[in-house]
Amino acid sequence: MENIFKDDDYILVSISEGNERAFERLFYAYKDKVYGVALIFMKNNTDAEEVLQDVFSRIWKYRKKLPEIKNFSAWVITATRHRCLTLLKKIAVEHNKRAAMQIISKNQTMKDPENEIQQKELQDLLQTALLCLTPQQRKVFELSRLQGLDRRDVASTLGLSPATVSVHLTIALRRVRSFLFEHSYETLLICVLINIL
Repeated sequence: MENIFKDDDYILVSISEGNERAFERLFYAYKDKVYGVALIFMKNNTDAEEVLQDVFSRIWKYRKKLPEIKNFSAWVITATRHRCLTLLKKIAVEHNKRAAMQIISKNQTMKDPENEIQQKELQDLLQTALLCLTPQQRKVFELSRLQGLDRRDVASTLGLSPATVSVHLTIALRRVRSFLFEHSYETLLICVLINIL
């Protein structure tokens, strides 16, 4: 597989030193290739976009190791496949959890006072967590996670690029998860089970 840049080594070294402009060039050069591979595995745009976002988030997070990569083009495709397989496993686990939750909820009465109190506490805690976000991050989170819009629809609604939406969503999710984890592990578990995060 051929590298897109003649001198990938230079770009990777620049990124490893924290050069955001070089990272942006790398993102735009490889995003279609990564998205295409992800779409083949995931079979839907939303999950393929999540893989795209995750792959590039990890590239930035572990940027110090980039100069060790000899063939970035081949490496990024392999990394994309691995992220797809990980996400597919996660989706299977979540599907099983949802099925279990449906069975449990069928066994509970519709007006369970304890359940209503927990739902209210969860909503209050989530609203408090959202106050920790910037206004733009909050809008992106609410449209994506609470209203169920995919990243392209969020981008269109807010007049942003999908890449910008991905960045805001990544930061928002990290902050909300961290806040909920600090305030209650049980609440975080409930959020994961009902697929807010």
